[in-house]
Amino acid sequence: MKALFGLLVMLAAVSHGMDPCDATLDGAQCYGTLGGTVFLQLIQDVSGVPDISLKTESNDAAKIILKIRNKHPKIVKIHKSIETRAHFFTNNGTFRINNTERNDSAEYKLETFNADGETLGTRKLQLFIEAPLSSPQLSSQCLTHGEMRVSCSSEGDGPQYSWTLDGHPLRDTEASPGDKTNTITLKRGQSGDLTCTVINNINSVTVSKIISPCEEIIGMVAASLAGVVLVLVMVLAVYCVQKKKKPPKTSVHVDSQDVEYANVRTLKKQMRLQERKVEYGQVKITGAPQQPLEVFGQNKTLEGPRWKVGTPEEGDCVYARVRKGQ
Repeated sequence: MKALFGLLVMLAAVSHGMDPCDATLDGAQCYGTLGGTVFLQLIQDVSGVPDISLKTESNDAAKIILKIRNKHPKIVKIHKSIETRAHFFTNNGTFRINNTERNDSAEYKLETFNADGETLGTRKLQLFIEAPLSSPQLSSQCLTHGEMRVSCSSEGDGPQYSWTLDGHPLRDTEASPGDKTNTITLKRGQSGDLTCTVINNINSVTVSKIISPCEEIIGMVAASLAGVVLVLVMVLAVYCVQKKKKPPKTSVHVDSQDVEYANVRTLKKQMRLQERKVEYGQVKITGAPQQPLEVFGQNKTLEGPRWKVGTPEEGDCVYARVRKGQ
């Protein structure tokens, strides 16, 4: 709270729009928006001070930014580095700087002189030119045991963060240490309207988000792993069933030419066997005259119009082989 109060006191000296920063006191601190306009109230009554000089030291070299000789006619000189961006109002003693730049930030020294050139007084002025804050963004992440880590981020110079949950400030003990409490850890079960306020010397921005409790990640991970294992078991079971139903494939390669050659060889073999077949039995010849026939040393007469050869008896054998085509 002390730091916030001190920041609010400093913000009282910030120049916004046409409101000048009071630089009439020694050690004044004034703030201006980068790229904006700043008004510095250097002196209240210009007529009572003959000469005014505003200068700064950069790289150990004094640079006179503004010099006024309060005589007739009055002379106002502005340094060439900012003369196109600056103007001094002789009626109220206000110094204006437009399109402020980073190098406008400096410690200035204001000196006043009398008509004889003697120093009447010296004051110091610190001018800060800073970038304003952008709209903040909230991001949240659930932790292992149901806690939630929430981060608040904003672009700009010198941001400072504060948190409230349902309008109640969160204690520092609940905030993560370091980097100006832009990250906070909510305890398990905490929920509600979480608000992050970001403030710097130029402006203040706020963002809110409704926070729901986190589940424990360990339980979620375990449930996820169990689901994966169950799916794998089911896939494996289906694979095994399909493998059992499907007979193994035997690769058989039969050359059609080999089959054809085999059939031809078989046919030729059968023909040779028929040609070599020995027929045992009777031979009957019709339409021929009777004539004696010697069968292995014995004369037998064939009767009738046929030749008749009886079946072999008592060792007599008649062999007849008939070859096809003979």
